[in-house]
Amino acid sequence: MKPFATIAAQIPRSGIREVMDLAWEAEKEGTVIHLEVGQPDFDTPDHIVEATCRYAREGHTRYVPNAGMPALREAAARYFEHKTGVATSPNHILITPGAVMSVATAFLALLEVGDEVLLPDPGWPNYTMAVALTHGKPVYYSLLPDNEYLPDLEDLQRLVTPKTKILLLCSPSNPTGQVYSADTMRELMAFAREHDLWVLADEIYGEIVFDRPHVSALPFDADGRSLIVSGMSKSYAMTGFRVGFTRASPAYIEVGAKLQEPFVSCGSGFSQLASVEALDGPQECVSRMCAEYHRRRDAALEVLREYGMYQYTPGGAFYLLIDISASGMDSRDFTYELIRQKRVAVAPGSTFGRVTNNHVRISIASSETNIRDGVRRICELVQERGAART
Repeated sequence: MKPFATIAAQIPRSGIREVMDLAWEAEKEGTVIHLEVGQPDFDTPDHIVEATCRYAREGHTRYVPNAGMPALREAAARYFEHKTGVATSPNHILITPGAVMSVATAFLALLEVGDEVLLPDPGWPNYTMAVALTHGKPVYYSLLPDNEYLPDLEDLQRLVTPKTKILLLCSPSNPTGQVYSADTMRELMAFAREHDLWVLADEIYGEIVFDRPHVSALPFDADGRSLIVSGMSKSYAMTGFRVGFTRASPAYIEVGAKLQEPFVSCGSGFSQLASVEALDGPQECVSRMCAEYHRRRDAALEVLREYGMYQYTPGGAFYLLIDISASGMDSRDFTYELIRQKRVAVAPGSTFGRVTNNHVRISIASSETNIRDGVRRICELVQERGAART
């Protein structure tokens, strides 16, 4: 029998998913504290669930337009215009089955074989997987702890080549939780204009910020080179609804909508109409969840300070990197031992890139009790393994 495609066979499985499987297996022997998954632990707000049921009963269970239902494109346009002050029409909006499909569609629409994409290291592993599947070439720019996990313009200048076509940004960041300032975003957009790059800005965590407002790339885009990705999963606790959207030029939206057909055809009508009610309805639910994430972040940092392991303060999203280098273990081995010995599941830093091989990522989308107990157990294992080395 002829073999599988080389790229499909060689792409590594997400390290996050590997840990999820291991943790579920470990649950057979007792409770595991789950800090590995980037999924809100809140229920979807009641008014959104009720709207979903109503729209399903009304018969919105059939195919919808490739670009999304007009009502949601209009609501998303209002969202971007209100958030950024940049005039946005429904023709600037593409609805996709989850923000991950918005990212993948961008690569499908823009990359020729061998085109280069500047990706953050550390960064969400799905970026690398999607670039490889579209026959592009990932090129990594480092987000270093010494620079507060922020991009370095000199590093980017060294990496750009005539083959570079896309600069991918993620703020607030997965996995660092850092939020880019207006000055940083302005400089990055200027860099993209200088080298005529598309900018794919993953802003799915844009409503989850703690210490200062989120700054979108869109206000600094003077010529339509930005593709702003957002969606319903994180801010509204709607991961299972699979509703994402891209704000981009009408020319891009036309191409992106066409590309939905051979892969997903379209999203679901009842999910999209419920998303309209989420975007246009009361926003107190978003504020409450964000405030709770803020409190949980501070709880995690408090424990790290108790153990002398504090490194930095993430400004948004619901992630925190913890330096485990004192254990003498790489992140994957540490993660597996943490599940076995301490009953805590985290994501290994190596799944996000080279820079964080001596870190683990925790998600604060869990209870404060779990976060305090889980971080304490992480710190204990680091100290135990460190002591064993001396």
